[in-house]
Amino acid sequence: MRITQCDGQFLVSLNAQEASRLMDACAMVVLAADSVPVATLPREMAILLGDLFEGLRAPASCAASGEQAPEA
Repeated sequence: MRITQCDGQFLVSLNAQEASRLMDACAMVVLAADSVPVATLPREMAILLGDLFEGLRAPASCAASGEQAPEA
């Protein structure tokens, strides 16, 4: 794992195994929160976990010829 920070922005670079573990962790947190009726994830955290899960679930592609991926 490589984490770079610049001007309040973080770039996290994961290999396939690390990405898989992070996806599993996201799913486990969501499932755990859903299994306890009185425990709900804060909206911002639920959105972040959902975004991470979706981003890691989709196959990643490398940009050709030095193009950068669009920022969210």
